[in-house]
Amino acid sequence: VSTCIRMFDHLITLHQRKEEELQKLKKGLLQKMFPKDGESVPEVRFPNFTNTWEQRELTCLIRLERGLTYKPEDIREDGIRVLRSSNIVGDSFILAYDDVFVDPRVVNIPFSEDGDILITAANGSSKLVGKHALIKGVKPETTVPGGFMFVGKTEYPDFVNALLSAPWYSRFIAKSTAGGNGAIGNLNKNSLMKTLIFKPSLSEMDCIGYMFSMIDSLITLHHRKTEELKKLKKALLQQMFV
Repeated sequence: VSTCIRMFDHLITLHQRKEEELQKLKKGLLQKMFPKDGESVPEVRFPNFTNTWEQRELTCLIRLERGLTYKPEDIREDGIRVLRSSNIVGDSFILAYDDVFVDPRVVNIPFSEDGDILITAANGSSKLVGKHALIKGVKPETTVPGGFMFVGKTEYPDFVNALLSAPWYSRFIAKSTAGGNGAIGNLNKNSLMKTLIFKPSLSEMDCIGYMFSMIDSLITLHHRKTEELKKLKKALLQQMFV
């Protein structure tokens, strides 16, 4: 029994370390692969890319839409899934066991789609405002963002999702998010859309977006493996020591 438990502990630790290493790698690359303040090119680039990045407002890359406002009497056991802050865990999008569903007849906004970016627009905890994840694995016309969320529509989802993880975005959130002292923190849509960012050529955007999407996939993989192993270990302990 002890050997079996040690094996589970070893595997859990292994996947946790892999996830931590990937998170550190991602953080380092985000700092180097997007231009620093006062600069128009990043410190690290893929080979053969030498052009200066173009300064534009963020709105040239993404369009934000506010989520659905609904009433308690609109909630159903099934229907249209409402995406909330709890659907963003770390940098990943999940379908949660406690998701809320509403009557399809009250939905008067566009449905969320794979490739949209889910963003927390308001939250009682200001630290959660601005967190985001790329929506993956939703069936057409089955989900909408909730009223405290934005959904970002973009032609370049992987790149924009990485761009929103770069240092400039964290600084924007820290400076621009209202809230504190018990007030609900809010992300100012207009201010965010007017923020000046630098964008590279489409081919360089594709390379950067693809790389960060692969890193995110590996992070999610190791996180899920860790959670599965923890659940299996718990179940085995319960069976062994009944």
